[in-house]
Parts: sequence; structure tokens; C-alpha cells
Amino acid sequence: MKKIILSALSVIFIASIIFISCKPKNDNDAITPTYKDEASSGTGNNPNITNVTTTGTIATTSTQQNSIMSGVGAGAAWQSSGCQAGQTCLVNTNSSTGTTIEVCFQSPPVAGVYTFVNSSGLLGPNKAFMTVTNPTSQDAGSVWYSSAGSITISLSTVTPPALPSITGVFSNIACYKTPGSFYSVTVSGQVGCL
Repeated sequence: MKKIILSALSVIFIASIIFISCKPKNDNDAITPTYKDEASSGTGNNPNITNVTTTGTIATTSTQQNSIMSGVGAGAAWQSSGCQAGQTCLVNTNSSTGTTIEVCFQSPPVAGVYTFVNSSGLLGPNKAFMTVTNPTSQDAGSVWYSSAGSITISLSTVTPPALPSITGVFSNIACYKTPGSFYSVTVSGQVGCL
């Protein structure tokens, strides 16, 4: 008998909880979207989510496109710094365009072929990483990075303690703003120090 009474009370208790929780609510004071001319306060933004309204503009001034830079490092406009002991980067800057080409290595380069990687974090033996800053035909101040290809390093013959000049020659190196991005800057020429 106790089990039947206890079961009946349990059913009544559960039913009352369901009944109370399913009671209709009064939404008269709820916040609802409306049009500005119908709103008594607030911003009156568009409540129709299937009919999007534009409230601003997006500037589309990017000049990004595929471009080619050949003859890097050749000519009077290209300048490089003198070689330093322990130098791991070769930098050439074009004084008329403001373009800078930098090729870095894990350790001071020796004569040989180095493969370009797409991140300075991937530098290792026989690896190089190119950075192109402010390339022609691209957004001012933009920075582009190598993804593949190779550079051939040669050193001049000198009598110690003089430091040899270093020259790195490369051709058709595609550089991207981010790995896998659509547009590229293809670079050919040389970098070095004297």
C-alpha cells in the first residue's frame, strides 16, 4: 500500500512540475525588433533578418596583384651594406622605390645552394628565407615571404683577415603575404654584401 501511495504522489509531483513549467508566459514587456519610425526608443535597426540593410562602406583600395620584380640588386639604385663577421642576412635596398630584399640563413652562408622556406622558423642547414618589403606594384609597406625555390651563394677570394664579399643569385622566387595566399610577387636577381 505504501508503494502505491508513494508512486501516486511521485506521479502527481512530476505532473505538477511539468504543468507549472509549461504555463504560457506573458511577453507583453519583451524587447522586440521594430523599424525606426515605429520604435519609441532605441536605434530601430532592421528587424527583418532576411532583408539585410547596409549601414556602412568598405574601402577597396588594395593594389594587390601578381607582379614580377627582375634585376633585383643590379643597378645604381640597389644598395647593400658591407659584410660583417658572423652575418646571417643579406640585405639590398632600392633607394628609388624603397623596396628591400632580405635573405636570411641559420648561420653565416658559405658557397653552395640553399632552398627557400616559407618561415624563418624553418631555417636550418642549406635553407634560406626571403622577405620582400614594399615591392613595386603592391600595397605600400606590404611584406611578402618566400615559399620555394633556391639561391646560389658564392664568396669572393680574399686574404685574411679581410672578409669575402657574398653574392646570392636567385630566379623566379614566388613570394606571398601569407603561405598559400592568392597573389604573388615573383623575384629574380641577386643580394649580397661587399
